[in-house]
This record gives sequence, structure tokens and C-alpha cells, in this order.
Amino acid sequence: MPRIALGGIIHETHSFAGTPTTLADFQTQSLHYGDEVLRAMAGTRSAIGGMIEGAEARRWTLLPTAYGAAIPGGLVAEDAYQAILQEILRRLAKAMPLDGVLLALHGAMVTTGQLDPESDILAQVRRVIGLDTPLVVELDMHGNLSPATVELADVLVAFDTNPHIDPHAKGLEAAAIMNRLLRREIKPTAAYAHPPLLLAPQATGTADLPLRRVHERAGEMKANAEVISICVMAGFAYADTPFTGASLVVTTNDNPGLAQRYVQELAGILWQQREAVLPQFLPPEEAVAQALAQPGGPVILVDSADNIGGGTPGDGAEALRAMLALGVEEGTIVLADPEAAAACWAAGEGAKVTLAVGGKTDRWHGAPVIVTGTVQALSDGVFQCELPDNHFAAFFGQTIHMGRTAWLRAGGVNIILTERKIPPFDLAQLRGAGVSPEGQKMIVVKSAVAYRAAYLPIAAGVIELDTPGLCSANLSRFPYRHLPRPIFPLDEARFVP
Repeated sequence: MPRIALGGIIHETHSFAGTPTTLADFQTQSLHYGDEVLRAMAGTRSAIGGMIEGAEARRWTLLPTAYGAAIPGGLVAEDAYQAILQEILRRLAKAMPLDGVLLALHGAMVTTGQLDPESDILAQVRRVIGLDTPLVVELDMHGNLSPATVELADVLVAFDTNPHIDPHAKGLEAAAIMNRLLRREIKPTAAYAHPPLLLAPQATGTADLPLRRVHERAGEMKANAEVISICVMAGFAYADTPFTGASLVVTTNDNPGLAQRYVQELAGILWQQREAVLPQFLPPEEAVAQALAQPGGPVILVDSADNIGGGTPGDGAEALRAMLALGVEEGTIVLADPEAAAACWAAGEGAKVTLAVGGKTDRWHGAPVIVTGTVQALSDGVFQCELPDNHFAAFFGQTIHMGRTAWLRAGGVNIILTERKIPPFDLAQLRGAGVSPEGQKMIVVKSAVAYRAAYLPIAAGVIELDTPGLCSANLSRFPYRHLPRPIFPLDEARFVP
């Protein structure tokens, strides 16, 4: 049986976030070594879960190394990165000889010492396994790809969906490609394009322009039997690197000319769609007033500037301030505020408290809001996702850990205070705290696009908020140092496919 090693490091890094990502952050979410990787991630709908399933279906001998995934946040501490990487390398060396390696990476990680850690991972892995051992890598479509990453992997596979509902399927695809490599059925040849285009996360929904048109054409190209894989990478605009921005990779079976033609065509389509308009953003009070005027509910208020999935602290309280000012009945917001959650726990269920909530992490997300309310319920914040395929499960599995959680009701507004920040990727997050999402007039979600899979099925409407935050769609607010210039929309830029 083929001997296949498995592992990965997952982090989407916001270079401008002030709080670094430490080893403890990986340990809190998902950090496993050796056989623990299989016990923790087998059967999950994650990318690595798909790889495991694909390998086990073929009865390969799986040799797990290490797998670490942390919630998006600030720069990854170099010692944390090295701790996980060195464990992967040590276990790879111990497992040699190997027939192949499957890795689950993100593509937008930045550490305190590395601007392109994904290519560093692949280079270090290659030093252990050599150039002839097949290496297949699965990536998030928000990765910022460098040419080195493309060159070091035999084949790259990336998510095709945002919200990410296909990581497990792409893990299966990675295993299927590995099988073809082991059988020597294919000889991968890849072409790469990197147009000067910076997409805010709010513009990276795959059902929307500009990406929808690119994926439509990519789908047609994949019908060609000579195409092995196509990666349409939206990039992650808040990771400040020399490779940040949209990119494309087409991998064919020993046909470099076809790969080059296809990748340039896709890059041209993306460039032609660069003027695709972002949604209209409304000030919080105007948005809340508009939601109140709409019939039914819940109306989803999208606070994308405080997009937890993009690395923000999740404690921006401007939407809460507006709901309280306008006397909303049955409005809900989740705030990551361990201090306020602890105060509610100390007071106990049924207690009336006055607290400063939100706005405590940095200067980017507004000031705290003083609220007086009743502690409705306390919980440990552990819940199981309702959606089998969702953004969170793509990396961490089905169990969510919010830490100590409190449901505080102030007037008619439900404030869910959590010890840890958790993106709004599943309705069980609200239900687990005691709030019925279907019974709300409006719900604030701290997300750009990924909330849609869970919330659109129950939504009576969607309104985009214009709030302060690290994930603002106005990219000119960020002091880039490494981003290649000129780049659209920050500059007048030219691109000839």
C-alpha cells in the first residue's frame, strides 16, 4: 500500500491587527500531532477530513504529521509557526521513505518573520522528501499565491466556493489527484497569473461578480480532459505581502501551452470585471431604521468591517449602539468580550447589570457601549454546527468552542457575550446561547460573505453596514508596506493578459 504523509497549518492573517496569533490560539481551536490528527479530523467536513476520507477509501497507509488551525487574526508568532512546522518536518523525516504527501494550507498566512510562509513550508518539506515525491496541496481561495508556492507543489487545489462549502470535496479531489500521480497517469504542468487587482473580501463571493464570471469559464475549461486543476484565488487583501491580490493557476497534463492560454484567458476575464460594484453601505442608524421599516424578519445587518473571519476582534459595538438608540425589539448581536462575559457570570442568571460592552480591543472598531440589562442565560459556549458544510467546519471540525458565554438582554436587544471570537457561520451559535434566530427582527453578523450559507435561508432582507473596522471595504485606509504597486483599485493600473 502507498505510504502517504498528511498535515497542514491553516491561518488567514490580518497584518494590521494588533493582537498576534500565538501557539495558544492554535491549541484553543485545532492543534493535533501524529495519530491525534486522524482521531480529531477524520469524519469532519474539513479539507483535511476530505483528504483522510479519500486516502482511507484507497486503503493507503496514512502517516499523519501535525495539523494546526487558528481563527483569523494578527501576525502569527514565529515561534508558534516554527513549533508546528518543525513537528511536521520531524515526523516526515521519521516516516521516510514516502510515496506522497498531502498538505492542507491556507495561502494567506503571514508570520512575524515570514511574508510567504506557505512557500517556506513547501520548501522545507521538499528538503525532506525530495523533488520526486508527489506533493499535493489544498488551499483556501483567499490565499495570496507566490510563484514559489506554485513551483514547489506538484498540484495545487483550491476551494471554488465562498461561502466555503466545498473544502471536504476539494480534499477528496486532492486525494484523487494524488492517486493519479501515484499511478503515473499524469505529468502536471502549471501556469500562473497575478493581475494587479486587490479585492476586498466583500467582493469575493463566488456567486457575485467579478468571481462568478471567472468560475463559469473555469468550469467549461475543466471539461477538457487535459486539465487537472484550476485555482481561482481571490486573495486576502489584509495580508500585506509582495504577493497579495488575486491570482490564478491552471494545471494541465503535460501541456504547458494550454495551461498558459487558459490562465491568461481567466486573468483577462477577471481584469475585465474589476469595476464590479460593491454593495451599498449604510451608516448603522440608517441601516437599523431601514430594517425596522421592512416587513417580517430577521433582516441581516452585515458588519463586514468587523469581519471575524478576516481577523478582526469581533467586538465592534456601533450596530448595538444604533439598535438601542432606535428601541429595537428582538435585535441580536454577538460580541467577543471576555470581560463583559465574566461580569455576567459573576452576577449570575437573572441579575441586572450595567456594563461597558464591546470596543475594548483596539482603536479600529469604535468605543464601548454602556448597557443596562438582565442576564438571561449562561452557557459554556460549546455547540455542534447544524450545517454539515460550513466555513468553520472547513478548518476546525463540527464543534464550536466560544468559551464562557452570556446572553444579556438590554431593552429589546439580545447581546450574546463570548469569551472567544467565533465567526457567524452557523445558526447553532445563537441557539446554543438561548436565542432563536428565526424569531429576531434583525441580526448583526460580523462577516463579509461567509455568513450567507447559514443566514440567507432565514433572511427577510440583507443590509450592509458602514462601520469602522479592520476589515473595511475601503482598502485605502490601510498602511501597506509590502503590497506591489500600482494595484487596482488603489492606483491606476494596467494589465495585458
